Order: sequence, then C-alpha cells, then structure tokens
Amino acid sequence: MERSLSFREILWQGATFVLGVIFFAGLPVGCSSLSSPPNRYGEEHVVEHSGGSRPVWIDRIGEYGKSHPDRRYFVGVSNRSLSLEGGRTDSYANALAVIAGGVKDTVHTLYVQARTSDSAGSAGGYSGDLERAIESGTLQEAKGVITGAEPERFWWEKAWVQMEPGAPIQYYYNVYVLVSLSKDHYDQTVYQTLNGLHRRVSVPNADRVIETMKNLWLKKP
Repeated sequence: MERSLSFREILWQGATFVLGVIFFAGLPVGCSSLSSPPNRYGEEHVVEHSGGSRPVWIDRIGEYGKSHPDRRYFVGVSNRSLSLEGGRTDSYANALAVIAGGVKDTVHTLYVQARTSDSAGSAGGYSGDLERAIESGTLQEAKGVITGAEPERFWWEKAWVQMEPGAPIQYYYNVYVLVSLSKDHYDQTVYQTLNGLHRRVSVPNADRVIETMKNLWLKKP
C-alpha cells in the first residue's frame, strides 16, 4: 500500500521544484552574459580614459590649429600598447614621424616650385627618380633634425577586445599626444633637412635642384 506524503514532505518537494525552475530558467541568461562581450566580437570596448571628454585635437587637428595660430600642431598615436608608459613613448615617436611627413610635403612643394622656376632653362633634370629620391631622403633626414618639438598634452583610454567566443580578453591602452613646434623651429627643421639632402640623394642633378629649393625657402615671405 502506497504511503501518503506528510505535509512537511509536500512542502519540501514543492520548494525543490520551484528552486529548480528558477535555476534552469536563469542559467542561459547568466552564461550568455559571461561569455559575450557588451559589443560585437572584435570590437573595442573602452572601460577607462583620461579626465574629461575626448579632446578636439585628436580628431580635428586643423580646427584646433586655427584657434592656436602661433604654432604648428601634430598628433601622435599609439594603438593597443601594453602599458600606459610605453604608449606615451610610442605616441611621441609617432608624432615625430608625422612631423617628418609634414616636412616632406613642404619639400615637395619646393620641388614643384623649383621645377617651375627652371622651366625656361634646365628643367629636363627634374626626373621621377630625382623626385622619389628627394622624398625618401627628406623623410630620413627630417626625423633626425626636428627642432623644438614639445609634447603639450597626452590623452589615453584603456580598452579591451575579445576576438571570438572563448578567446582571451585583451586589455590595452590607446594613447594620443599633441606635439607643437614654433613656426621658427619648423622653418629651421625644413632648412636643416634641405642641407642634409646632399649626402642622401645621389641622383644626377640633385645638388643643383636642392640648392634651388634652399634658395626658394630662404626667399619665402
């Protein structure tokens, strides 16, 4: 004969059933929140950053420069640095490379002006090989003679990314630096770069063309 359950046993079985329902109902939600990032896999999730909002000079340096016309401004970036200090070092090095790129653009403009001013005479010496050699030499020389570069501001953000489900979460820093030069220091850097091009460019007619560019630079307004 089957024994009837006591009132206490009925209560215990009912409580066990309810707890089981709650546990299994909540389990998928809990697993999902632990295994999935708050955004899509492979996308960056910023968890901390410098005080204040993202500075305008990071994304709109031209706009920032217009409101500070007394100097020339450049931005250096270090993405996914393992440490904040390493990011500061790398971002400044990147800023110097950006300055060298600006000098290269200035020298290219001088090259075009020199070729135009020589059009009545020996413009035939302005070859594609010479132009490429001057651009390459400018980048190499400018990095070593940049004068007066001053880091004015740093801004950083700490972030993490998970590339796929089950992959390790990677933490890193993105670091930005605002570097400025006085206009006199920039002009000095360009002139020192032009002086150094003689030993870096061996293409025919290079010395004459470089001297023409230097004279144009000295005569600028």
